[in-house]
Amino acid sequence: MQSQLDKKKLILVGGGGHCKVVISQLKKLNEFEVVGITDNYKPIGSSINGVNIIGTDEDLLKFYKEDIKYALITIGSIQDNSKRYKLYKMVKEIGFMLPIIISPSSIIDETVKIDEGIVIMPNCIVNVDSKIGKNCIINSGVIVEHDCIIGNHCHIAPGVHISGGVEIGELSFIGIGATIIQEVRIGKNVTIGAGSVVVDDLPDNVVAVGNPARVIKKK
Repeated sequence: MQSQLDKKKLILVGGGGHCKVVISQLKKLNEFEVVGITDNYKPIGSSINGVNIIGTDEDLLKFYKEDIKYALITIGSIQDNSKRYKLYKMVKEIGFMLPIIISPSSIIDETVKIDEGIVIMPNCIVNVDSKIGKNCIINSGVIVEHDCIIGNHCHIAPGVHISGGVEIGELSFIGIGATIIQEVRIGKNVTIGAGSVVVDDLPDNVVAVGNPARVIKKK
């Protein structure tokens, strides 16, 4: 077991429910010393799952200069991933490194390529030759089959099933319990409604819902 001195110092950016679950996974992994959370809305000194709010996002540069070199975006997202994207750009410009956090209960094939800042929650399966881009959330119980590509800054909500050869464009949100059949191409900044079944390709910047999923509006 690592001693506290051996652990890398990590700051979490954004409080709330998603942050709470990420902290739970970090405790199980025991690889980082979580020094605190920045949040623009919660009072400094309050805590989430035993970790204190220590400042706002404006304080991140100060913490980096204090030798905290790792950061992770821990706000969740419902339909819109733009806030996570903005925070990602902020921490990268400051110079932070973003770790990859994978729940011990998930099964990730050794051929899978995973970029920085990813959180894979409990009981997920990501199968052979798939790729996951930067700053994504792969939430609890997600199945990503072989040869899938998930673009940067996506949120795949709990219980989503993605069949083989699917491509999902950056900044997309796939709602809880949705199913995407094999070889479908989903554009950038797309929202898929909860429980939807996607059987056809979807263009950029749309909202689609239903079984089969149909575009109901453009963003």
